[in-house]
Amino acid sequence: MAKAKPEQANVPTVTRADVLRGLVEVGLAAGDCVLVHSSLSSMGRVEGGPDAVVDALLDAVGPKGTVVFPTFTGDSVIEAILSEGGAAKGPVFKKWAGLKVTDISRVNSDNITTGAIPKAARRRNDFVKSHHPLYSICAKGPLAAEIAECNDRYIFPCGERKFIHLMSEHGGKTLLLGTTHSTNSSIHLIAEFGGSEYKMQDKAYWFVTVKEYLKLSRKEQAAMLVPHLGGNLPYGLERHYDNIDGPLKKAGAIRFGRIGNAEVRLIKIADLVRVGLEELKRDPCFLVSKVPKSLSE
Repeated sequence: MAKAKPEQANVPTVTRADVLRGLVEVGLAAGDCVLVHSSLSSMGRVEGGPDAVVDALLDAVGPKGTVVFPTFTGDSVIEAILSEGGAAKGPVFKKWAGLKVTDISRVNSDNITTGAIPKAARRRNDFVKSHHPLYSICAKGPLAAEIAECNDRYIFPCGERKFIHLMSEHGGKTLLLGTTHSTNSSIHLIAEFGGSEYKMQDKAYWFVTVKEYLKLSRKEQAAMLVPHLGGNLPYGLERHYDNIDGPLKKAGAIRFGRIGNAEVRLIKIADLVRVGLEELKRDPCFLVSKVPKSLSE
């Protein structure tokens, strides 16, 4: 039998039962409504692949709980719209340069950027699927249809109009499974409710519905994406979302665990926003730094 390569020696094998045990230990409970950001490879070799993780999450929350996965395709669609609409001098998302998206109302699963686990969930027939052109989700549970409908209402949903805020009102949690706050979509609520200048600059478009956006020409769609990406700011932005970890720990508002090699974080969305807003009052650039502008110049 061939010996394992040195770099593979510390890669554990993780089962569905292992995932479930880790989720319960970190505090995920029956009846929870949870938004899951995940990295399959971070855990190790997962028996059953991404579907085993989806099953374990459903096991943890039970039939009265709701699991929500982001199945965002924004990078690819935004790159295509900016290119076709002539709003960028060069690629913003280089991976997707040259991609043609003829019908942005249809979610192409091949372009999902949030990983293998959300892709696996979206392939299932028992999940409710939203069809947001940029930031689609899929969900299963009693709140799934309501959350998906909320998500599909506005093209740039912010604050009270965001599906994550709806989840927060239901006591929702964010689970970071092998990822950091750099992927934590709930963090955007802090900037939106906190009135951060880099988020306020696109406020004019917060009430534009998906239906209204789809009726626009590519040029008009592209023009609206520029402030959404911060392209009309006099500076660029460097994100430091992991700065929220310290204040959350101090407030006792975050729980840590481990599944295989993956670090796991669980936070109530309302706690994240509350703690984040307190920090934002002390330092308006708590989560970002202003840097020389480079994108879309």
